[in-house]
Amino acid sequence: MKFIPLQSFESINSLLQAVEAQGCILNIRLEAFTCRHTREEKQIASDIAMNLNSLHTTPVISPVPVVAAAAGTFAADAMPPLVLGSTAEGPYTPTQPVHAEDIDERLVYLVAALNCLYCDDGYDFSVLTESDFVALQEAHVKNEVQLYLQSLPDVCGPAVQHFWPAIEEQVLDGAQGCEYYQFSSPSDPMAGNSVFSHHFFLYNKRKKVLVSLLIYAEGNMYRGDDGYMPVETLQYARDEDTEDSARYASSPEPEDAEWVGKNRDFYGY
Repeated sequence: MKFIPLQSFESINSLLQAVEAQGCILNIRLEAFTCRHTREEKQIASDIAMNLNSLHTTPVISPVPVVAAAAGTFAADAMPPLVLGSTAEGPYTPTQPVHAEDIDERLVYLVAALNCLYCDDGYDFSVLTESDFVALQEAHVKNEVQLYLQSLPDVCGPAVQHFWPAIEEQVLDGAQGCEYYQFSSPSDPMAGNSVFSHHFFLYNKRKKVLVSLLIYAEGNMYRGDDGYMPVETLQYARDEDTEDSARYASSPEPEDAEWVGKNRDFYGY
């Protein structure tokens, strides 16, 4: 698997990095990778098979998640199973060892992409299984992502306008073979380092391309969304109207005006 440098993605990423939205610092990042059977992918498949054999069972992946119909929306069809054979009655217990060639290529590519994304941090995602990825419908993914795009300020307009066209240029859409997955695992590196995160993968077998779509939020220290406020700028004050009520008030010195934060005009202090 190789990273595909794309000017369209770089332009979008530069505009959607550290944007103040939804009461936090929002980041949306796109990255594309080639999907080919290289030595790296073969080794990943071998590692996954070895891990499954050590567990003596194949994780449950069926029945496949179905997005329920909501008011005013259409019912989503079930996606095809992600990988290894399992039944609706429960997990499939292999009577024979699982071999590397038994591993679905989609799982291999998803793991390879995560290894590429977090290679500098020393992660090895070959221990992941099918249950760590959820197959979703195109409409579900686009609707969820669109909620974040619509919350962005006007300065992000060019990135929002070209967001989906740039993605579809690489992996097309659901009608043309694009499959949508979400990384949903307790071992997600972003889980403990962000206010929230959503990691989607868009894969097109015919195009042999996989796109990573990562959305995550960081606390805005200027607004105190993460509960942080410099102790030296706080004073304890009592409400004049009620004897027992109390509140915290910030009263920085004039020379510390910058410490108040970039939102002081917006919040009127």
